[in-house]
Amino acid sequence: MTSRRTITAQDLLRLQMCDDPQVSPDGREVAWVHTRVDPEANGYRSRIVVTEIATGATRPLTEGPGQDSHPRWSPDGATIAFLRSAPPGPSLPGAPPPAISMLDRGPQLMVVPARGGEPRPLTALRGGARAPAWSPEGGRIAFMTLMDPARGLEQLGDEHLDFDDLYARFNRDVVVTNRLRWKSDAAGFLGNYYGHIAMVGFDPVAEVPGPVTALTSGPYEFSPPVWSPDGRWLATTGNLDSDGESRRKAYIYLLDTTAIGPPQPLFGLEEMRSSDLSWSPDGTTLAVCGHNDPMIGHYGTPHLWLVDVASGAGRCVTEPIDRAIGDYSRNYDTRRYGGDDEPRWLPDGRSMLLLLNESGTVHLNRLDLGTGTLTPITSGDSVVSAFSMDPAGRCLVALIGDSLNPGDLYVVEAGTEPRRLTAVNRELLDELELSPALRFACEHDGVRIEGWVNPPVRREAGKRYPVILYTGGGPGGMRASVFVHEWQVYAAAGYTVINCNTRGNHGYGQPFSAATRGKWGDLDYADNLAFLRAVCAAFDFIDSERLAVAGGSYGGYSAAWIIGRHPEFKAAIVDRALTNRTSQVGTSDIGFLLDQVEFDKQLPWENVNTLIERSPVMYAGHIQTPTLVVHSALDHRCAVEQGEQLYMALRRRGIPTELVRFPDESHELSRSGKPWHRIFRIDRYLNWFNRWV
Repeated sequence: MTSRRTITAQDLLRLQMCDDPQVSPDGREVAWVHTRVDPEANGYRSRIVVTEIATGATRPLTEGPGQDSHPRWSPDGATIAFLRSAPPGPSLPGAPPPAISMLDRGPQLMVVPARGGEPRPLTALRGGARAPAWSPEGGRIAFMTLMDPARGLEQLGDEHLDFDDLYARFNRDVVVTNRLRWKSDAAGFLGNYYGHIAMVGFDPVAEVPGPVTALTSGPYEFSPPVWSPDGRWLATTGNLDSDGESRRKAYIYLLDTTAIGPPQPLFGLEEMRSSDLSWSPDGTTLAVCGHNDPMIGHYGTPHLWLVDVASGAGRCVTEPIDRAIGDYSRNYDTRRYGGDDEPRWLPDGRSMLLLLNESGTVHLNRLDLGTGTLTPITSGDSVVSAFSMDPAGRCLVALIGDSLNPGDLYVVEAGTEPRRLTAVNRELLDELELSPALRFACEHDGVRIEGWVNPPVRREAGKRYPVILYTGGGPGGMRASVFVHEWQVYAAAGYTVINCNTRGNHGYGQPFSAATRGKWGDLDYADNLAFLRAVCAAFDFIDSERLAVAGGSYGGYSAAWIIGRHPEFKAAIVDRALTNRTSQVGTSDIGFLLDQVEFDKQLPWENVNTLIERSPVMYAGHIQTPTLVVHSALDHRCAVEQGEQLYMALRRRGIPTELVRFPDESHELSRSGKPWHRIFRIDRYLNWFNRWV
């Protein structure tokens, strides 16, 4: 008999998250973000905490009313900069909120003494602040902010409305834009606001923050900046071509902070992970990840490139490895934002640390730049989602999670097992009996398909249980051995939950990940069903007559595609799915970028028949499976009309169906939506499975 209990949907309220480890300059402490749920406010509260690496002693550094995040140590270790979520700007009674979602509501840049004290603000910008980066001498902080080129930097309170002007008052919420990427699932409506780089001075004794200077301007989008070792240059990425917003290609640009001028282009790639920029210790080389195939887009393997700053020449140094660099694990629901996952130079300048995606795991490796030799540093059926190291390379701390633990900080030393530094969910996990994810693989079509099986908790010998095929999002990313609260709830309720890396995912080489380009619903669909059949044959506790399928995003697309061909499924859930590719092109925040890749840069009206053929809603006439459709009203990745179309088609045909439509939520509802909405969603899933399977 076990004294432990099974998990419930409402245990989400007790789950805590650990993110963004940042080792201090002297290597003795690590600052990180501790997040817990605030049930009364139906939101999350995050604070910056500092842990002593030798002893594990932890002290809170901030305790704001909302979310504090992104801690960054000053070079002397005396101060920590961070971001604090801000309440809405000055109240304007009788007027609607501004149309631009983040305007007046974004986080602001703060600083706090590292030994403790009262935080003070460095910015009060209408466009907020994000991605802070200290200059090497510690007297300046570069960061990102939203800025309309026609307005420049705007301070909170700069908007002056004449409330006798009813026209101006009641049209404040109208979006007017002439840009292609006018909305973002992450940020909401952008209008004509772009991500720009700004800088503010820092004086530890000044009572009033210094002025903020915009370092970039114009109708262009830039990525978070990275300082050169000498403090003169900032490296960033973007595309300043006249048609740059419609292209996937990106360039590295250099900004001279001593004589502000136009960004200087250095090097370009057809696909670039913009957050991966890293200067070599001597400042002669920039590292970046990406690929240079104009036709393969996000299906391409992001390799490590080294760019000579003097000449702008770049060379790929990891092509023989053929594995994605960075954290591409995607199936978690208990992580806020992870942290830094880009390659990092070691102090010798001859080697780098990087995360490598391999067969459903993400691990730290040391790359010798001279020989190309990779040396694994971490191992196991787990995921390293972020890591940090002091400048001298004395201490390395990583954020590591697996199928039974959402994630904790570990001290990593070569040749030894990582030493656990935090245990944010120990009290809750000690109460619970969970379902360990069992790694499983099968051969199909000459390809090895790998995935995981979460068995029912407390299953009885000789009894058979229903199975949920949980199809994966993307395409792209990688299913991995991570803790998924939602799946644990289904396993606790008597279901087997399975998921796998079909073709189209990273972690198995570029031919594997590019196999579904332009052919959604072909090889990945076959891989999913082959994996399901193999699991049913291999595990005697599975009832192969009681099948359910569910998935979100591209996983929702896959679920709808499957039930249009297989009436044997007893229940289906299609969540935040793309169901009609003809309308998705113009309604998704990235629709125009996806279809450049999928159909060899053909415009939608040049390819209507293919778009229709690849749209699950067009096969709704074949669906017999009771189907729950779940969608969010503010989903800008797969607009809510996508789910509504499928729901209406099934409703008109008399197929058992329900629509669950969440207000004020984005595509990320299942991972970062309001806690009570997330619980309600899981309850509706479970209710549907229980009713029909």
